[in-house]
Amino acid sequence: MEIETDGEDSQETAEQKDTETEENPSQGPSQSYLAEEDGATCSVCLESWTNCGAHRICSLKCGHLFGHKCILRWLDSQPKKSCPTCKQSVKRSDLRFIYAKKLVAVDNLELESLKQQLENTLAQKNAALQTISKYISREQVLTAEIQQLKKKLNALSGKKADLRLTSQTPVSRIRLYMEKNVEICQKSGCRECRVFDISVPQDLILVSSRSPTDLFGGFGVKIIGLSNYRPIKFIPLHRDIIRDMCIHPSENKVLTVATDKKLRITDVQSTNAVATVSLESAPWACSWSPKSPQDVVIGTQNGTVLVFDSRNTAEPKTSVSIPGDFSPVVSLAGVKDDDSGTETLLVSKLSSVWAFEFHPDGSYSRHLLPLEGPFLSLKYDQGTKHLLVSSRPNSQLPFARHTICYLERTNDPYAISCNTVHTFKGGSTAKWLANTSCFVPGNIVAGHHENRKSILLYSVNTGEEVGSCPTHDNIVLDIKGFETNNGKFLTYLNQKKLEFFKFNHT
Repeated sequence: MEIETDGEDSQETAEQKDTETEENPSQGPSQSYLAEEDGATCSVCLESWTNCGAHRICSLKCGHLFGHKCILRWLDSQPKKSCPTCKQSVKRSDLRFIYAKKLVAVDNLELESLKQQLENTLAQKNAALQTISKYISREQVLTAEIQQLKKKLNALSGKKADLRLTSQTPVSRIRLYMEKNVEICQKSGCRECRVFDISVPQDLILVSSRSPTDLFGGFGVKIIGLSNYRPIKFIPLHRDIIRDMCIHPSENKVLTVATDKKLRITDVQSTNAVATVSLESAPWACSWSPKSPQDVVIGTQNGTVLVFDSRNTAEPKTSVSIPGDFSPVVSLAGVKDDDSGTETLLVSKLSSVWAFEFHPDGSYSRHLLPLEGPFLSLKYDQGTKHLLVSSRPNSQLPFARHTICYLERTNDPYAISCNTVHTFKGGSTAKWLANTSCFVPGNIVAGHHENRKSILLYSVNTGEEVGSCPTHDNIVLDIKGFETNNGKFLTYLNQKKLEFFKFNHT
């Protein structure tokens, strides 16, 4: 039996013997042979190991190898039983036979070192990309402010002394009035109503909440009629709080994810479970795939994005992540390109926003978007091709921001970036990690402003503020805009209620 080891002891012995060979050439052949055979012989008797019999190879708990009879003789001769090589204390029960025809210790020190260098380089690259994106975003914000100041300066310089010019027609404003409020949670300061979704074709509103009865003590969705605001039923779904939910765009199904590390797909009409999947990491965000109606996309707390086929949820179809960035995924949005047939998945993490482009061959490429966080939410409007990203204040920009941009190809045809259209300033605080902005039909954006205790409306065309509505307890957990035959509405969820505001143009 041949045994080769390449540890530190054998290396030092070989180096010493090489030195002795150079000093005494007459001993060269025999010493060189011993150096080569050092890993294949017992260090007590200097005889070769065997794979059976009295001199079969065995090891101590410290890892050093000896012939069985030699190490027994050595231990019997020592008052303090220790390893002949490292002098570590041992017992007879520590002896272990090695069952191998050939033992080779591969030196992988250089390989592990290269792996560690690669991981460090990837982490530095991601950090550098995020730093670059911050400066690009800051430049875009400052450029937008300069343009607005130029417009104001031009408007002021164009005015004349004639006071009659001050009676010009003001900018058209949008007025909203409260249509209805629906109580979801009766407890004061309740944080269990977190998200909601609306299906205009199905005339339904689904709101996450705690079960109203003690029979089921968990969480589920409360179904409300959209046209009459009347509660219809409650569907129990999860043991813990629901973090995100999404109604299927064409089918009578709802996707929910909760802190109990489960995703569920439920038939809204029959209340039957279509699929239930247990995840290793708690899910924070979910979405239906715009390209494949049967696929669901899940963003997890450890920063991984999983894609499941709702018809076969045994394991994910795809799993994507950012090396070195394990911050949670707070929001997801899918982009379908009808011309190329490709799908782009927009992923907002706490500290960065990425575009994952999936190619026809099954591969994907990821692109860091030049936006500055930390981020609250991300929305995409398929009709206008606009992306809406809400951010918290940071040390460089001490105010919340609602940024409208659009995706574009850079000089590299395989790279994706975004170009900022408008950046709307929010308040100096953003206490809640929530969905604080949304698109409203009519090329309007709604964004929460904590300091003004209002939801402000902005025109996507002009970038100007065109209206507002109050938030009574100044808490916005989720916000949606929608349009029915009865008009256009803005709805937001606070800790206890859904509040509906109707648009009235003047």
